[in-house]
Amino acid sequence: MKCIFCKKDSSNSKSVEHIIPESLGNKRNILAKGVVCDSCNNYFGNKIEKKILDMPYFKSLRGRVLIGNKKGKIPRISGFTKNKEDVEIAFSLNRDNTFEVIYKDEKTLETLLSHNELYVPFIPEPPQNDLLISKFIGKIALEAFAQRLSSLEDWQIDFVEHKELDELRNFVRYGKGYPIWPYFVRRIDSENQIKYDKQSNKFLEKLNEYDFFIPDSSDIDEGIHRVDNLYFVMAIMGIEYTINLTNAGLNRYINWLSEYQNKSILQMEKFEFHSNLNL
Repeated sequence: MKCIFCKKDSSNSKSVEHIIPESLGNKRNILAKGVVCDSCNNYFGNKIEKKILDMPYFKSLRGRVLIGNKKGKIPRISGFTKNKEDVEIAFSLNRDNTFEVIYKDEKTLETLLSHNELYVPFIPEPPQNDLLISKFIGKIALEAFAQRLSSLEDWQIDFVEHKELDELRNFVRYGKGYPIWPYFVRRIDSENQIKYDKQSNKFLEKLNEYDFFIPDSSDIDEGIHRVDNLYFVMAIMGIEYTINLTNAGLNRYINWLSEYQNKSILQMEKFEFHSNLNL
């Protein structure tokens, strides 16, 4: 068995890989041991995902929607008093609408008690053209692609040797080839997506979802389907991220959005444009 990123032997690897971090609500989409080697897993966890989760947008988001980390802790959100004194707000995992205000000195406490006001900056979306986010989305895209193909026989050998993925693979793991791999970000829904499910008789919350999209029909070369543009489309709490796995181009996707009234494939019927990727 070889790692899908570094292509080194991963037969003895012990760690499983969460395609989307647990701290963004992913408990189910996991790759088996060895698909991503321990070295690459540690790299992505420490050098990319940890820094992503500590970004002001993601930290604020996780606090607002009450998503804990692996230890069950919700990140504190920065705020300030009416007199512009800095404080931190800690929310409870019990979802009981209570929170704790952490202040630095007595003066800040006096301001809080006298004015009974607290201000929390709202950060509505992640930054554009950010290197870490580019690597983050590319890493998730490659892992989700591996997950989608994992039901096929000898899929991992084909995946590792698939040279059309090497440019994105080398960029994500080693930072080679591009100063940044282009991605597209937009809001398609609200942060809190809670709906009642009749079958389970429960209220369910949608935290993330993803799929693949091929805007044009594929060419067949010696029985192998070849595509010019394979897009990965992911939504995390209402924000949609799109990246091209086969090249660094977004033009075809942007043109497609214009043709189809800016619809998201994640909100369309599966038979319309979603790809089963049985290539």
